[in-house]
Amino acid sequence: MTTTLCDQHLAPGIELLDQGQTEQALVFFEQILQQSPDDPQACFFRGDTLAELGRIEEAIASYQSGLKAAPEDADALTSLGDLLFEAGRRQQALDCFQHVHTLDPTDADALVSIGLVLNAQDQTGQAEAAFLDALKIEPDNVFALNALGDLYFGLGEHEKAIEAFKQGIASDPCDPAAWHNLGELYYDLEEHEAAEEYCKKAVEIDPGFSMAYLTLGGIAMDLEEMKDAIKYYQLYLKHETSAQAAEMQAEVKAVVEGLKEELENQDQGSKVKG
Repeated sequence: MTTTLCDQHLAPGIELLDQGQTEQALVFFEQILQQSPDDPQACFFRGDTLAELGRIEEAIASYQSGLKAAPEDADALTSLGDLLFEAGRRQQALDCFQHVHTLDPTDADALVSIGLVLNAQDQTGQAEAAFLDALKIEPDNVFALNALGDLYFGLGEHEKAIEAFKQGIASDPCDPAAWHNLGELYYDLEEHEAAEEYCKKAVEIDPGFSMAYLTLGGIAMDLEEMKDAIKYYQLYLKHETSAQAAEMQAEVKAVVEGLKEELENQDQGSKVKG
């Protein structure tokens, strides 16, 4: 959710949320709702806080409660759609995004969100049409270009995917996701040098862009550069603090421990031989 002048009474909670003090932010928003149960913005920010804590179903319920008082809040509908999509409730997510599109047919991002759900449902033709319609409205929409590239990537149409991702970079050179998407594609093609170049550019732009470190760790593993792999995986763990990523964090921690043990065994073996 974005903050407006109407949200000033929520400013202390929003500041806590921005600072990563999610538990304290949740207490604040719940206190506001005890006083004003029908405050839609408090419901929405409570939903954002619950989502940060990984409590997705509760976040969905909080957004749904707020939308009863503000049923045409496009930002809230979009956020609810994102949460429903994350929870695997695709048809409900699609309904939210289509509602946003009905409210504003010129909202290119709503079309991209619709396309993402359709693509997840293997309706790739309709998804591609939605992405292309979004680009007719906003030709430089990097969200649409990245989504289109992902679709082509999934279909194995690598040249089209590369073109879409490069257009995304040209549209917004400061978007780390565009650079990482291209790096991930080259990694999949086992073109490690290009993959590393684009992923390093992503973290140069945004040192906190965790997914690029994950790809860089994979590249280092493929090249048997174990110390670099440990370094990149540890950077991923440093920057990826979302509760939603708990399963991936656990997997990466296990990989790091395994790599450290392997290096230690190698060092001990070298000492014995010496």
